[in-house]
Amino acid sequence: MTMTNLMTQIAISISEVMETMFYIPVEPRNGYTTICESGLFLDNLDHPEHFKSIFKSGKRVAEADNIQAATITFHGTFSGEICLIVPEKLLVVMTENFMGEERRHLTDEHLDGTLKETLNMLAGNTFSKIDTESSFCLGVPETNTSAITITDKKGWYANSPLLLVDTMDGLMGITVNIK
Repeated sequence: MTMTNLMTQIAISISEVMETMFYIPVEPRNGYTTICESGLFLDNLDHPEHFKSIFKSGKRVAEADNIQAATITFHGTFSGEICLIVPEKLLVVMTENFMGEERRHLTDEHLDGTLKETLNMLAGNTFSKIDTESSFCLGVPETNTSAITITDKKGWYANSPLLLVDTMDGLMGITVNIK
């Protein structure tokens, strides 16, 4: 399995999951990049305490503390970890659509649950497409805000493949680390 094939399957899966479960159309960008190459995180990657804005698009779109991330481990024919990075604004829309409730009725636990379940569905859908003969075991998704506070340009989050996905409510990212 090449990284390109894996990222292609993730792009297909994120489209299916977001449109089916959350009624949110998405447009995965062609190919993949890394966080370092993408400009996804502004300011200095060597000093995460200094960066204030994320999801660069010519102006500040989101503050660092408004970004949510979750990770899930997997093992099988190959092993690694997937990280889903979603701005809170988009996560609220996803949770409202998923649960059929307005924001005022949602708690932080609802948002965390939606983020983790999205990642679980994404990973499960992806690995079911990769090889029907092989078995992959998924770990339990965990929220992981440290995934977006990169400590240096050599850290795996900074250099792992990153798929950027556009939605009407914000840009999301998916990173993959193969061990």
